[in-house]
Amino acid sequence: MGRRAPGLELNRSPIDMARMRRYRLDRVQKELQRAGCAAVVLMDPINRRYATGASLHSLFQFHLPSRYAIVPASGKAILFQAGGTRDVPETADVVGEVRPPAVYTYYYASHRVEERARQWAAQVADVVRQAGGSEKRVAVDRLEPVGMHALEQAGLVVVNAQEMLEQARLIKSPDEIGCMLASISVAETGIGEMRARLKPGITENQLFAILHEANVSGGGEWIEGRLLSSGGNTNPWGHESSSKIVRAGELVAFDTDMVGPFGYCADVSRTLHCPPGRPTAAQRSLYRTAVEQLEFNMSLIRPGLSYREFAEKAWPMPEEYRKNRYGVLAHGIGLCDEYPGIGHLQDWSERGLEGVFEENMALCVESYIGLEGGADGVKLEEQILVTAAGIQRLSTFPYEEALLG
Repeated sequence: MGRRAPGLELNRSPIDMARMRRYRLDRVQKELQRAGCAAVVLMDPINRRYATGASLHSLFQFHLPSRYAIVPASGKAILFQAGGTRDVPETADVVGEVRPPAVYTYYYASHRVEERARQWAAQVADVVRQAGGSEKRVAVDRLEPVGMHALEQAGLVVVNAQEMLEQARLIKSPDEIGCMLASISVAETGIGEMRARLKPGITENQLFAILHEANVSGGGEWIEGRLLSSGGNTNPWGHESSSKIVRAGELVAFDTDMVGPFGYCADVSRTLHCPPGRPTAAQRSLYRTAVEQLEFNMSLIRPGLSYREFAEKAWPMPEEYRKNRYGVLAHGIGLCDEYPGIGHLQDWSERGLEGVFEENMALCVESYIGLEGGADGVKLEEQILVTAAGIQRLSTFPYEEALLG
């Protein structure tokens, strides 16, 4: 089945972080220019990192935002953060200056929320005036109502930035793929250790903690969820790890969802069999079916194929597995799960997307196979790169020979 990918040409030279930052900023600014926006305000820590390379306390910033960036349609970005110029020495090629923030989150501002929001909007308006002259359109990716009102009162026209950022992040540079490969290598080191230490009596939490340890030890950052389950918890898919003890003969399925080194995501799923003994015929059948779905769907992907055509040509899932099908056939991947999320054909009226696969898109191709009410389920997922010739596997951890049969 060609499980091992040959060495990527993209990985032959060292990662050039400065070149990657310039590439990403340029992608964002081209989207701004296309949309006729003078600037974008980036509150989301993932978007801010993409455009500026700056990251600190990312998870904290998701629920208590106190750092943001404003990126003009041309020129360098401005970071707004307390603590001086901590991020600037490494990102000075794309960040022009650091200013104190005007934080209007209730945690920080309390009864001064509206006052601080006006100060924040004034900061934005000042940058827009400098960057765009008479242009009043500004894009924002995440905004509380009080912030929206303050921007409008400052005379600005606000548009949604998320589409621009998702489109900017869609096409990966060789340096980004190098970062992704580094993250996948750390994840697969963790998976190997999980497999080696899988034995009866270990709990789901203890097993998933091995991946966390590998990530932090390897220079990674966080894991988006604890998607690991065993035995009856594998069907349906979606249970997070618990104190459940893994028993001999059970399947253990997991999804790494790992934000690793350089902030890039390794999103790989595997299903293991807890020794001793051999998997049952039913377990092997589920596993082989999941492999068949993945291999079939990956073989379809090529530049120019539309998302609709992909869904139409995708592996025909037997009726008995459709109820528990995974939510998407494939999705984009980069600093986290990204656009597009390509659904099944039967879901197209509600979830269908316009677009085509393009060279240098990074994707995760998904499979979950489990009978409705069944005892077991199998989750597999591969991370790939779209190339002119089709796909290049980025994830390389082998399938389980005992489960293939």
